[in-house]
Amino acid sequence: MPKSQAPRKPRKVKELPAAPKLKVTVSYVHSDAGRVTAFEECYVDLVGFDARRHGFMQHEGSRLPIRCGTDGLVAARNSAAVQLLASDSDYLLWIDTDMGFAPDALYRLLQVAHPVDRPIVGGLCFMDRHVHEDGMHGFRTRPSPTIFAARLDDDGVPRTAVVPMYPVNAVMRVAATGSAFILIHRSVFEKMSVAFGPTWYERVMGPEGTLLGEDVSFCMRALELDIPVHVHTGVRTTHYKSRWLSEIDHWRNYNPPPATDEVAVIIPTHRRPQNAEPLMRSLRASTGLATAYAVVDADDPEAAEAWSVAGAEVIASADVEFAKKANLGYAKTSQPWAFLVGDDVKFHPGWLDHAQHVASSLEASVVGTNDLGNPRVMSGEHATHLLIRRSYVDEVGAGWDGPGVLCHEGYRHWFVDDELVVAAKQRGVWQMALGSVVEHLHPLWGKGVKDDVYDIGPDNMEADRLVFEARLAANR
Repeated sequence: MPKSQAPRKPRKVKELPAAPKLKVTVSYVHSDAGRVTAFEECYVDLVGFDARRHGFMQHEGSRLPIRCGTDGLVAARNSAAVQLLASDSDYLLWIDTDMGFAPDALYRLLQVAHPVDRPIVGGLCFMDRHVHEDGMHGFRTRPSPTIFAARLDDDGVPRTAVVPMYPVNAVMRVAATGSAFILIHRSVFEKMSVAFGPTWYERVMGPEGTLLGEDVSFCMRALELDIPVHVHTGVRTTHYKSRWLSEIDHWRNYNPPPATDEVAVIIPTHRRPQNAEPLMRSLRASTGLATAYAVVDADDPEAAEAWSVAGAEVIASADVEFAKKANLGYAKTSQPWAFLVGDDVKFHPGWLDHAQHVASSLEASVVGTNDLGNPRVMSGEHATHLLIRRSYVDEVGAGWDGPGVLCHEGYRHWFVDDELVVAAKQRGVWQMALGSVVEHLHPLWGKGVKDDVYDIGPDNMEADRLVFEARLAANR
């Protein structure tokens, strides 16, 4: 056998050294007064979650409590930075001791963090902002997100300003944020130390001649060094400021400008005349820009009369399916916006103001509203009641059927909304308006009365799911 054809011994492959495990140090500043119990419970859950997965916090020195002594908060935070740099930890996670947070909050920040592109990523936190004096030596306050932009005032002086309108479940670049729940790569502290010395959290003077907070001052140093600062608005927290503040409180207190565009409220309904009056009463009380179109079964004169008496325009449909009724309602209307909704809802004041403000501020063509029931909806990931721009439907279609089509008619009931939301996300025109509340009075959420109509969705769930998955695969 020629030597070149002789069997060769398998070559031993040199094993590469295992990549070092990422290390995260958690630090918090505390006083002799102790900590909020909620923080302690959340911290235990955070550590337990990590222990069952990758163990980023399972190393010596992973917990770095700093006592706020006579030198104050600035010295305490600077002390943590010194100790981080003396360790081999990759990230510092600041958590204030009056915070509540989810067990996976660190992991969700790590998913988007990057040593260069996103070395500073904060969670979505809120402060109780002083708005004006109340005339009795106190203040009117308002929950506001710790999301700050740098803007020029009338004199061209750069100032930090609160950004109350933000995209839900998104990673956004900001000028500054707080340190209540924030992940910072060690390279940030190293670069600042070289440029400014060990003064990471020393307070700097703002444009109005007052000292900025130590957390905003830290971000100002990052800005000066072109180190990007981000906030992940999907990493939600609560903040105890004599009351617990969260995203819910922010949107309940946020006052958007009035809506300006008319909307066709399309209501595919089936055998539910009793829902007409309460729905229409809440709609009339909420806005004067909406015209309701109840798409009823052609053989149901009782429902047609009930919706007409309640104030809706009635459209008779030979089809009973939700999607077909929705398309018929869309074809019969012409307003610049269409709102697709079931007949078992209650419109809360300001719902249209919030939804249209999100659409205009964040350039959205499909806006989800808050139904106060579905966990997917309340987290901002999904919506069942949708405000949809007519020009968007006419140009590309709301789903994957092409221009002019609102809903795919292959669904018996469920998954109509899934296609609308996913298609909008794919095209970059989706936003959630958590302050826009159209409450779903569904028995699943302990509201409303169970009837046969509610069985249509579950009875056809598997078939509708297969349709959705096939269409999604074909339109990725």
